[in-house]
Amino acid sequence: MILVYTIGLGLRAMAWRSLLKEEVSYRNVFLVLNAGYLLNNVLPFRLGELGRAFILGRKGLGFWRVFTTILIERAFDMAIVAGLVLGTLPAVWGSAGANQVAVLVMGVVLTGLFVLHLLARNRDKALALFDKLSLRSPRLLALGKHRIQAFFTGLAALTDFSRFAQVLAWMMAAWLSAVLAQFLLLRAFAPSANFLWAAFGQGVVALGVALPSSPAYVGILEAAWVSALTLVGLQPGTALAYAFASHLLNIVVTGLIGGYALANEGFSLGNLYYRIRKETT
Repeated sequence: MILVYTIGLGLRAMAWRSLLKEEVSYRNVFLVLNAGYLLNNVLPFRLGELGRAFILGRKGLGFWRVFTTILIERAFDMAIVAGLVLGTLPAVWGSAGANQVAVLVMGVVLTGLFVLHLLARNRDKALALFDKLSLRSPRLLALGKHRIQAFFTGLAALTDFSRFAQVLAWMMAAWLSAVLAQFLLLRAFAPSANFLWAAFGQGVVALGVALPSSPAYVGILEAAWVSALTLVGLQPGTALAYAFASHLLNIVVTGLIGGYALANEGFSLGNLYYRIRKETT
């Protein structure tokens, strides 16, 4: 499970590097990705996303450009997650109500991607509009045109169909690895479990932790796994034991790699938190 899970992290790093147009080495992207996960495990409100934007932004790309690619990555995540739930729900539960929720999530995400695509295709018009609005709004002026320009540079991947398809392929492979890793672990707790259980549970969990929450999603992740697995017939106690084991292994793997990444970059958690706040205010 640990091996397959780590391979999935590597595939996700490939997707993120493609969004960054291969302007950063794969090693740096992989390490910073895991540093972000480590920060999510110790800081609330998914501040790890800001952390990895800050760390990688120092490599010459800039915070706002990197942060934009993370937003796009998350949009891909939610589209794939909605697809997971839609594809597995009829087989494991058959509830039309939950099916409608997944359809709604996918619709919102696809609409968001389309809006970002339109912004990327109309960069000059959007920048001209920002200039006009900033004359009337001191807050927009304080934001800075260079940040807006960096934001649009990060959106560039959405205007290139071949790159878009490449990112989607890497992301789907990463999610397949993630589901396979959970399935391998789940079989240790429930030998009769099938792959659809793991796919459904992974989709439910991803929806459950999508919004900013407690550090490491403590309690929320376990509740999501137990809710999903009891729906397919697993005993609550067994489901909870599995959820704890899965969560612990995820934290250990990303913690070890992410800890090495932070040490390699010369950051402590406190120093990095201070720098993130300074960058975003």
